[in-house]
Parts: sequence; structure tokens; C-alpha cells
Amino acid sequence: MIKIFSSLKKYTEALIHVIIWVILYLFAVLFFRTIGPFSRVDDTLLLPLTVGTLINVILFYSITLYLIPRYANKSRIKQFIMGLLGTFAGLTILETVLDFYFLVWVFSDSPEPFFGMMFINGIVHLFFASLGLGYGFTRSWLVNEKKKQELIREKLTAELNFLRTQLNPHFLFNVLNMAYSSASKKGDDQTADIIEKLSVLLRYMIYDSNAEKVDVERETDFIRNYINLQRMRLSSDLPVQISFSVNGNYAGYRIAPLILIPFIENAFKYGVKLEQKSEIFLSLLFHDHQLEFMARNTVFPGLKGREGASGVGIENARKRLAILYPGKHKLEINNDGKQFVVKLLLTLN
Repeated sequence: MIKIFSSLKKYTEALIHVIIWVILYLFAVLFFRTIGPFSRVDDTLLLPLTVGTLINVILFYSITLYLIPRYANKSRIKQFIMGLLGTFAGLTILETVLDFYFLVWVFSDSPEPFFGMMFINGIVHLFFASLGLGYGFTRSWLVNEKKKQELIREKLTAELNFLRTQLNPHFLFNVLNMAYSSASKKGDDQTADIIEKLSVLLRYMIYDSNAEKVDVERETDFIRNYINLQRMRLSSDLPVQISFSVNGNYAGYRIAPLILIPFIENAFKYGVKLEQKSEIFLSLLFHDHQLEFMARNTVFPGLKGREGASGVGIENARKRLAILYPGKHKLEINNDGKQFVVKLLLTLN
């Protein structure tokens, strides 16, 4: 059924053209009593109308399907004008010759001057040539715009996939290192728990995150599991206070997967320093189809590699937001030397 629909859609334009030409032809055959020098013979103008229609069809599609795509769209204006004039003149002369030498004796009761017939044919051809030019350039513009949009979509898809490949391995390596360290220091039970939680995260990242949007509930579960893993990674001896809250009704909302993780990962990566008191505050607030996200962590000036607004992870997050939520997000990043704060207002659907 889908294949049949696709085939019909593919040939819709051609079918519409055939219907329009047939209607014009039948209308002329049924209602025209004279055309140029011709009058009905035996109550018909079938032959001259058939010849004229065929020549007008050739003129119309020579312009729309050949001259415009081959020359005009490639900025070969001189060749386009020469081809247009040549086609117009050649078909006008051809129809006039057919009319004058083969049809006028049957469908006209008085001699007709050759150039007078050429002038009438030229007027008719000018009308159809004008239609061909208008339709051809409009069609060409629409085709080009469609190609541009397809290229933009392909570019955005490729960029998003590239950004994801930059985000995910970085996170995976961090967690795997954590699992290895835990296995070495704490024993199998702790490691098993970590690996179980890790498998849940990996399943989400590998399979679920390929979708354009996911349910907010699934994304918040992923974030919660990620934070729990980070808590397990950090020693209980470290003076680190971690706060995570989710408030508001998010039922039915959907969100781009992994869009918040760079900010959360950034807080854990740079907000903790051995033997120094630190705080990581993360919150999600949902209301009126909007998400208010905040990530706040302590800043340690002496910590090398401090990732600010120009860091790779956050810069990738900026790009993804610009691509996925154009005009539907507001991102603020502040670093006062004591705290690094990320605030994101996101419109959901």
C-alpha cells in the first residue's frame, strides 16, 4: 500500500499536466467554431487543433524541461536566450508551413497570406511560451529549495550524529575507568552493582538515544542513574554535597535525548576536588510546557582543565540546542570564580 501511494505521489505532477492538456484540447474541439483562418468543416476543427496542441505541448515542455534546467539554471543565459528564440521561431514556422500547405485548403474558404498565418501562430505560441517560462522557473525554484532543505536536513543529521559520537565515548570512558577502579579496591559486590547500573545507561545511550525525541520520564531516569553512579564513584570521605531534584508534572512531554548530560557531567568533572568542600546542585522544574534546568557546582581556581563556556562538552551542547530547539531555548552560563552555574530554559512538546 505504501509503495502504491509513493508511486502515485511520484507521478502526480505528470498526471495533473495530462488532465489539464486533455481538458483544454476537448474544450477547444467542442466549442471553438473558428481558429485563425480556419472554420469548421463537417462540424469539426479536429485536425488543426490536434496539430496546434501537439506543437504547443512541444514548445511548453521544451522550455520547462530542457532549456531552463540545461541553460538558465546553470547561468548560461546566452545559450538559453538563443535556444528559446530558436525553439519559438522553429515551431512557429513549422506550424505555419503545415497550416499553409496542408490544412488551409480544407479548413478555409479563402486564400490566406503565409505571414499573416505566421503572425497568428506566433501570438498563440507566445502565450504558451510565457506559461512555460513562468511554470518552468517556478518549478525550478521549488526543486532547488527542496534540494536545499534536504541538504540542510542531511547536514544537521550528520552534525548531530557527529556531536553524539563526541559526547558518548567521553562519558563511557569515565564510567569504565570508575568500574575498573572499584573492582580493584572494593570487591565484586560493588563492581556488580556498578556494572548493572552501567548496563542500563549503555542500553539507553546505544538504543534509545538514537530517537529524535524520548519521553521526559525516561530521560530523567537516565540522569538519576548517572548521578547515582557518580555518587558511587565518589568516596564517602570526600566532603561533597550532591543535590538532585525533579519537580513539576512532565507527563506527556518529550525531549531530545542526552541534551542535559554535558552540563551534568561537567559539574561532576570539575566540581569535585580531593579534601576540599564542594557542592553540586542539579534541578529540573517542569511547568507550562517548559523545562527549567539548573546545574551549579563549586569552582576550584587551581584545577587545571577547568571547562567553561568554551569547553568541548558544553560547546557541543550549545550546537545541539541550536539545531534541535531553534528559538525555543535560552541558555545562560556564569562563572564568578566561586560557582559555575548553568541555567537552561527549554520549551518542550
